[in-house]
Amino acid sequence: MSIETFSKDGTLTIRLSDPRITDSIHLQRVFDDINKLLDKSDEKQVILDFSLVDFMASAMLGKLVQLNKQCQEYRVKLKLCSITPAILEVFKITKLHKVFDIQKDEPTARKAFNKRGLFG
Repeated sequence: MSIETFSKDGTLTIRLSDPRITDSIHLQRVFDDINKLLDKSDEKQVILDFSLVDFMASAMLGKLVQLNKQCQEYRVKLKLCSITPAILEVFKITKLHKVFDIQKDEPTARKAFNKRGLFG
């Protein structure tokens, strides 16, 4: 499994580029790479793009929770996007859709960073 990254307007987008995330060793490598990116990056907004992912092992959920915690420690806002309906159902069953900000696609996620509340 590998990742593709690009930065635009202060937002780092990380696209998971393997359609099937099943191998725990590769999963660990990818999250090590993501952690290194966060350590080096000045961006305070990160989008994790699942547009190429069709299936993921349950171990991925634990890694995502760890990533979310790390982003909070770095004061980085994290959004997930382009999640297939089947994978989204797993997020709902595990109630993780309440933990993560999940957006329809990358442009929508990017715009969501700029949305302000009712009074600001």
